[in-house]
Amino acid sequence: MSSTAERDPRDWAAYAVAVLAWAWFAWRFDFICDDAFISFRYSHNLAEGVGLAYNTAREVPVEGYSNFLWVVWLSIFERLGIEITAAARWTSMAASLCLLILTMRMAARRFPLGAAGLTATGLFLATLPAFGLWSTGGLATMPSALAIFGVLYALHGKEGEPKLVPAILCAAAAALLRADGIGYLALILLSSCACVSSTPSSRQQMRATALITIVSVSTILLAHAIWRHGFYGEWVPNTAKVKAGLTTARLQRGLLYAGSFLVALPAVVIAIGIGSRRWREGPSALLLTLTTLIAGSFGYSIFVGGDFMPFGRFLVPALPAIALLFAWGWTRLSAKPAWALTALCLFASISEAYDRGPAPRSLRESLHFRSDREFQTEVVRWDEMKRNAAAWELWGRALAQNTTPGESIILGGIGAIAYRAKGLTIYDTYGLVTPEVAAHTAPLDGASPGHDVRVQDDFFLRPEILSELPTRPDYIGALVGLDRPITPNDPAPDWLLIPFPGEAYIQKVADKLKTAYGVRLESQAIPLRTQDGFPQDSILHLLRLHYD
Repeated sequence: MSSTAERDPRDWAAYAVAVLAWAWFAWRFDFICDDAFISFRYSHNLAEGVGLAYNTAREVPVEGYSNFLWVVWLSIFERLGIEITAAARWTSMAASLCLLILTMRMAARRFPLGAAGLTATGLFLATLPAFGLWSTGGLATMPSALAIFGVLYALHGKEGEPKLVPAILCAAAAALLRADGIGYLALILLSSCACVSSTPSSRQQMRATALITIVSVSTILLAHAIWRHGFYGEWVPNTAKVKAGLTTARLQRGLLYAGSFLVALPAVVIAIGIGSRRWREGPSALLLTLTTLIAGSFGYSIFVGGDFMPFGRFLVPALPAIALLFAWGWTRLSAKPAWALTALCLFASISEAYDRGPAPRSLRESLHFRSDREFQTEVVRWDEMKRNAAAWELWGRALAQNTTPGESIILGGIGAIAYRAKGLTIYDTYGLVTPEVAAHTAPLDGASPGHDVRVQDDFFLRPEILSELPTRPDYIGALVGLDRPITPNDPAPDWLLIPFPGEAYIQKVADKLKTAYGVRLESQAIPLRTQDGFPQDSILHLLRLHYD
């Protein structure tokens, strides 16, 4: 983009329109997911001075997170007494907004877009439901995507002028924000090294910048690995042991995940299609890097078997690259077809954001990859996650008031419940923060993405497992329920996720635990008070274990 175009007032209007669209979609999908609270608990303990530990009862901590820098960043707000959910939300939104603006700026610099094309590019990215949804969520998704894009921007933001220092800083942030950031960096840096620039001098400068960045980041990662081994006694995070591993089932699930993403976001297919048109006429180094990043993102998502969260979280780092391909494709079209395709993209994205996407339900169901549950659209999956996290926060607050610090509980969802009940030691049935699970079990068939390993609650009562735990579990379950029956004219409140099992079932479990492990089960029902912020007629059900 020329300097004259950069001063065109119509460009400011393009940015304003895109930012307004982004703000609407970020507000539409505003939420904090339960998994984010796992990192929040690590941040809290770090702020309290006990280090990056999830359970302080363990002599050797367990690395049950994959976002080191995000945990450290949020610990600052914990230390300052700022509500961590607000800190995570606003940091992620700031990163998303910066990513939108930088993508538009790079598109304007590298392609002859004009104000109209810049507006179309901004709207394309801002209205993608995946971009709006992960503008919040509480995870490091958007900050990580910004850091990854920062490397791309530093190397290719201006033709023939790669910036070394910004590339190193952004690459270091990307590598430490999320473990999978290393793969995205490899895609950008290696493809940049392989690019053929217009002149030998620019080619040499690009390769030198990319290679120095690779060496710098490798040094940082080596230092982090040495620290990890010294602190956790392991070279890789516990999350990698639980989630990593190549199987046929995971590859199949990953293919369904990628297909489901493309069906839910047909604008992505359109952008890749028009971005490939007359490809050789454009800046080959940039376009090759964009294509590599997009293809590699899909490859990675397929390899790991996808993710149970909505709208392709693992593919978010590729969205700015897809938007840049869209911008290039726009410049190769005349005005009418360019705007027609833009309108089609916007219609598809906006309708999908309100669960009215154009893809037929039969096609969506054929790509169903969350095998542990019935088919859900992406919007329904998001809504359920939002509702669950709010309910589990309520459960955690109830546990915090009615248990003693130092006691322990067996849980499946270890996010919001465990963060709000910080004094409890948590034994995790998915093994994210409990290494005994991965050490004694194998991945399950038909598991949910990201939850390939799971054990039953009584796994922790086996003598060989019990002997490895820092403390004996005090509780085998908890649930906040209603202290009255639900009538047909009185719908269940959102916080009531599942009904508490009946007495016959509890007795059956009690008999099993007594026979198999010699453990006595006590069912407790504790009324919760509205003056403490709990809903009317709510009650905490606790299943307490006695080893007498």
